[in-house]
Amino acid sequence: MTEWLKEKFSPYETHLHKFKKVVRKKRTKFQNMAIVDTYSFGRCLVLDGEIQSALSDEKIYHELLVHPAAGFCAVKPEKVIILGGGEGATLREVLRWKSVSKVVMVDIDGETVEFCKKYLEPWHRGSFRDPRAEVVYADAYSYIKNSSDEWDIIIMDLPCPLKGGPAFKLYTLEFFKILKKRLAKGGLLVTQGGGASSVDSDFHFALYATLKKAFKHLMSYQMFVPSFDVPWAFIAASDRRFPAGKKAWDKIRRAASGPFDTLNSQLLDALGKNPEFFKKGLNSGKIITERKPVYFFK
Repeated sequence: MTEWLKEKFSPYETHLHKFKKVVRKKRTKFQNMAIVDTYSFGRCLVLDGEIQSALSDEKIYHELLVHPAAGFCAVKPEKVIILGGGEGATLREVLRWKSVSKVVMVDIDGETVEFCKKYLEPWHRGSFRDPRAEVVYADAYSYIKNSSDEWDIIIMDLPCPLKGGPAFKLYTLEFFKILKKRLAKGGLLVTQGGGASSVDSDFHFALYATLKKAFKHLMSYQMFVPSFDVPWAFIAASDRRFPAGKKAWDKIRRAASGPFDTLNSQLLDALGKNPEFFKKGLNSGKIITERKPVYFFK
């Protein structure tokens, strides 16, 4: 790695990020991991050449991934599972929910998580030591398939599926059907959903179409994350209808302690109100299966 991080957005587009230093770099069993200090975004976690999380704006991503789930879920979240979540920031945000008695974080790459514990304390803020939290180093697919536990909320905070990477089976219809069986009655699944730009939203559209085959009600929403360079999308999925914005916001404020950096009642009310091209795209995606995976470029 030179003093420039070259982040590949497509076969035809590369973005450059200049950094001050490499804090830690390692090829783990599953991926290339680097923790770097950049000039623009502060410290960043980089996996397989892609910025996964930056100190300057990680709260945008993690608040939007985690907290709408509490407002949209038909039940009070007590048992939550996080698939992925290496930096511990998703865990941090879930633990703000007063009703949560147990949260399990399942990440395949224990080496990366251990580096995050050491070098990314501003992300996790000691959440790994919370008595309600359990961290399991395992393949999320096998863990879920072999478990009989039920969860009020399932959060997918996984890397996007890259060819040759460990995550592609976790974004398939087969896996979503398994996840649905692990949800408690009234439970909800929420996942990060890739980029939402007008240039390349194909992965998100395919993900939406695939989840639609498994769940009755979906909400696709997005927020610009500067270190990602594009609007970033999320999808909430449930068999229960989502409540209106004010009702959902009231539930979130009752559920979560402390102030938000990003989320507020106006933003929550706007979630799911997408541009016209995006609404059309949500009805055009292909179904993702294990035999026909869809890989990702930003």
